[in-house]
Amino acid sequence: MTTPVLVRGREKAELDQEEISELPHVTRDVAVTCASGPQHESTWVGVPLESIVEVAGSPSETTHLAVTSADDCHVYVAIGDAMSGLLAVERDGEALENPRLVVPGIGGMRTVKDVVEIEAVSLSPDTDPQQLERHPKIDESKR
Repeated sequence: MTTPVLVRGREKAELDQEEISELPHVTRDVAVTCASGPQHESTWVGVPLESIVEVAGSPSETTHLAVTSADDCHVYVAIGDAMSGLLAVERDGEALENPRLVVPGIGGMRTVKDVVEIEAVSLSPDTDPQQLERHPKIDESKR
């Protein structure tokens, strides 16, 4: 892992590869649907997002996790959905160079690769989180 993951909640914490490896890991089979359409089920190993969020303390009013990648992809995952997800460090027995967001039931373009930041946020009920998202590679291909 080349870049630490910044975790923001009530406090801030930077987690490097060694610190992430020291947190409890779980293994989950999760299907990810690629932006191009095919669905792939893989066995992922990583740290439950619940444990990642605990590192910085999640405010009680948290509604979403905002997750940003090294290439500025930025997504919002509802906190209830996020708690079943992982900051994955391995896929099908192979180590990932950088961690990946893996959450059952969210679309493939929202399973952020090369995660550099996870922030606990509170969005108002009338905010559509997907309107706040950025997908640079997809947006660029539409130009």
